[in-house]
Amino acid sequence: MPPVLLVNPNLMKPPVTPVGLDHIGQHLRDAGVEAELLDLAFADAPEAAIAKAMQRDWLLVAVSVRNVDDSFGASGDFCLARTRELVARIQSGSDAPVVLGGCGFSVFARAAADFCDVPYAVRGEGEEPLARLARCLAEGREPDGVPGLLIRRGGEIVAENPPLRHDLPAMPPWRRDVVDNPRYLREGGQVGFETKRGCPHQCTYCADPVAKGSRVVARTPEQVADELEALADRGIDVFHTCDAEFNVPRGHALAVCEALIERGLGERIRWYAYAVPQGFDEELAAAMRRAGCVGVDFTTDHVVPEMLAVLGRSHTALDIRHAAAACHGHGLAFMCDLLLGAPGETRESLAAVIGLMREIQPDRVGTSLGVRLYPGTPLAESLRQHGKLVPGNPSIRGLEDNPDLLRPVYYLEAALGGDIDAHVRTLIAGDPRFLFPAGDESAANYNYNDNSALCDAIRAGARGAFWDILRRMA
Repeated sequence: MPPVLLVNPNLMKPPVTPVGLDHIGQHLRDAGVEAELLDLAFADAPEAAIAKAMQRDWLLVAVSVRNVDDSFGASGDFCLARTRELVARIQSGSDAPVVLGGCGFSVFARAAADFCDVPYAVRGEGEEPLARLARCLAEGREPDGVPGLLIRRGGEIVAENPPLRHDLPAMPPWRRDVVDNPRYLREGGQVGFETKRGCPHQCTYCADPVAKGSRVVARTPEQVADELEALADRGIDVFHTCDAEFNVPRGHALAVCEALIERGLGERIRWYAYAVPQGFDEELAAAMRRAGCVGVDFTTDHVVPEMLAVLGRSHTALDIRHAAAACHGHGLAFMCDLLLGAPGETRESLAAVIGLMREIQPDRVGTSLGVRLYPGTPLAESLRQHGKLVPGNPSIRGLEDNPDLLRPVYYLEAALGGDIDAHVRTLIAGDPRFLFPAGDESAANYNYNDNSALCDAIRAGARGAFWDILRRMA
């Protein structure tokens, strides 16, 4: 049986660990399917690397799509267009069928499969579905029953199966030996890891529940500790969580911290986490710090109640103050990510959120102006139902000839005025803690996509979350 080729087409710099391919490659090998990785993140000439790989026979070629676009309103980089070109090169050089999958792909499964013109695609978690697809192809059987599988024939989707949720506690240890994780530490400054999958929160704009499921499936704390200990034994010592939110549920986050503390990993590794302000208290901050955590990125979004309601957030300004105090008290660097310009935003609400950021003094504030609209999210569907998701709406950019929202579409409240970018800069007033689209590659530029200054810092030895590296560069 020919092997399966796994392809990472993500050309963003600094490179981000393709954790999913690490897991999938191991799962295939454990299932008796030979698997190899073509990691284009490190290819000087991706087209030549593909041409060389296509000289071999493959059972199938699995391409992981982490990013459809860079989710950055100032650039609107449509990464999937480059992925489509790479897929076309694969298809021109090999008769092996191509299957798409990955977190970014799963948000736009039907549209992305059509756009890239592939015969197969997997929506949701990919380990077992890809193994089943490989066995079907090897045995000459129709793969119609493979969970999460989309099948295209004659340019039409003829099957679309519900995605599979894996029983993560029952899965074997993740060896992390498919991806070159030491190189990702050297060139990307950090290595990702998961403690759970899924997110139960009802944020109206967020695509995570669409891609990963709205029910949390958690790994055991011992599984997480085993994985990080094994990676630390190989010299990999800086990490970032890939969870939607580390402290959801809070009890699991505490249990993971205790497992890391018991292994003595708090003295051996540094790690960063995404978290929600709600429930982030002194006890959790202390446990995270003892477990080796050095930085937290809070998905704060806003502080004004009316805007929090529009965004579907359940925390309050008081929760944000308490979370900030906990970080300050336990030596955790922290960042607050803001999502500004949603429906109903006013200049007064902008002033309020920036004012509170100054008050709580985070180490950095990510300031995104404009909300990316994703299909299947409550915000996009509400706009559609109310007749507002239409070309010509002055608050919406990028919708023309793009009804499925595959290419970047952003909502920015038109009532804020045409000079809102300059107005926000005035509110920030040169405060270096605020990361805002800078139009250059300085330490104030919040775009991590092809940020050469950030890459240079990592080559010089900087390690950590990108925002924290930028903080230390300033």
